Amino acid sequence: MLSLVKRGFFSRREMMMQFRMKFLLILVLILARTGLGKEAERKYLDELIAEAIRNNPELKAKREQAEATRYKIKESFSLDAPQAGVEFYQSPVDAFPDPLKDQMEIDYFIQQMFPLPGKLYSMRNSAKSGSLMAEQAYRAKEREIITGVKQRYYELYLIQRKLEINQENQTLMRGFSEISRKQYEVGMGIQADFLRAETELASLVKEGISLEQDRIVAEAMLSSLLGRSDGEGFAEIEGIESEIPDWTLEQIKPLARENNPELKMQEYNIAMTRAELSFARNDYLPDLMVKGTYKDMQDTRDDFWALMLGLSLPVSPWSNPGYSSRLKQSEVYVRKSEAEYSSMENMVNAELKQALAKIQANKKIIQLYRTTIIPQAEQTLNSNLFAYQSGKTEFLMVLDAYRMLLMSKLDYEMAVMEYMSAQAELEKAVGLSVEEIKVRLGTK
Repeated sequence: MLSLVKRGFFSRREMMMQFRMKFLLILVLILARTGLGKEAERKYLDELIAEAIRNNPELKAKREQAEATRYKIKESFSLDAPQAGVEFYQSPVDAFPDPLKDQMEIDYFIQQMFPLPGKLYSMRNSAKSGSLMAEQAYRAKEREIITGVKQRYYELYLIQRKLEINQENQTLMRGFSEISRKQYEVGMGIQADFLRAETELASLVKEGISLEQDRIVAEAMLSSLLGRSDGEGFAEIEGIESEIPDWTLEQIKPLARENNPELKMQEYNIAMTRAELSFARNDYLPDLMVKGTYKDMQDTRDDFWALMLGLSLPVSPWSNPGYSSRLKQSEVYVRKSEAEYSSMENMVNAELKQALAKIQANKKIIQLYRTTIIPQAEQTLNSNLFAYQSGKTEFLMVLDAYRMLLMSKLDYEMAVMEYMSAQAELEKAVGLSVEEIKVRLGTK
């Protein structure tokens, strides 16, 4: 009987030692993989951004639209097509319908309408501003796509880390479940430990299924931005964190005013509406019509020519209301475009404030996790491990401390993801990359 107890005791000790070694090995691997101070791997992200710029269909459409508007500049500065014709003059009635029979005179003419130079200049300025607006619309979409790629990339990174930690947790929990089951079978443990381990394992498996679905969705969203349709996967993301200086709103606002593409769009919109207003004012001036005629006389040797000059009359009582309405409409559009610029400027300033606030808050959170929360969680785990080895506490206390450390790691990774996402939002609001901002502000 004593030998059986001894065998059971040593069997229990051997199982616990094996599990302890397995646990410590897994713990070392997890802590090494989710270690702090990782440097960002920008090359892969830069390649994805370049792919999105080349292949994203929305961006392609904006690019083609910008290209199309450039041709409108020449179109706006072109004259209307001239008119040419033949007039059969003084044809005998009895010769109808033959216009050449007994014809006395044939007139060949060409005429052209010439708007005053001020009108063409205004039309050209309007078209040029419209083309510049389209180019800024392309830049705005490009910046939006870049921001989207970065944020989806950071989200995919976080999901990959969660999946990895989940799999490691499952491995650990299976080991604990096996040991608790054997302990229970030999009468050295309680059923509650085994049932709790099985319940925890089932919960981890369920969480892993959900995380795998999240990964598929995140990759699909990123593929959509890249213009991919073949379901090509993505490499493992090693690290994303990249610190930036503590910029203030006063430093950033002038850069945004100068480079934000949506603000530039509104600037060119104001220029376009002002050019249209100038055209509406010039539209009161008459257009010149010139007509030249060559008269082919049939009964004489001498032919003749004729020149006609004409003017449009915009101030006539029946046409003036239309011109006046167009002028007032143009004035309203100018005021509208100026108000839209002010609204967009306020929105950009709000986006800058929000992005800077997120950056500063998450930077502090990251620092707090690095210097306080994670070290304390590691100390708690080490303390519980020592107590467990000394037989002063249950293994579930060690497991709870382990979960607390892993949760701290996940929260840290979440803060890093939000920190980098806020940087992407700042880049979008400014219209420049972080590296370009550093160069402009001399903080590189």
